[in-house]
Amino acid sequence: MLKPHFYPHGSIDIKLDNDLISMDIEGPCNTEFFELMAKKLASFRPQLNMDNYTSLVILRDEALATPEAMAYFTNYLKTVQVRAVAINLQHAHTPSATQDMCTKAYLEAGVEHRFFFDNLSANTWLRSCMSIPR
Repeated sequence: MLKPHFYPHGSIDIKLDNDLISMDIEGPCNTEFFELMAKKLASFRPQLNMDNYTSLVILRDEALATPEAMAYFTNYLKTVQVRAVAINLQHAHTPSATQDMCTKAYLEAGVEHRFFFDNLSANTWLRSCMSIPR
């Protein structure tokens, strides 16, 4: 049976600054959104030090996803080699639920992560992660 195709729900704006990828995401998000996100992020690979890059994720509005979408995202996280991820919950409507959902995905994928409520603290932590030799 064919999987129904839906349009991506959610939006993303991606910026790169010296091996720190910033992703500004507005949810809610579906699997098709995460598939699109993965394609967009792949286009940045040639510009990254794949051994030492980090990511800031700014979540906005209803930054939640279906269980199927989170399963896809968790599997995607297992394939990337990101050094650390900072998640800014400042603009999320349901920060506690969003944090719980994200924690499960990042822990299962084995990705170092922390939650913040401002970009400055998040970026400071990410840069410190990048400065520590592996």
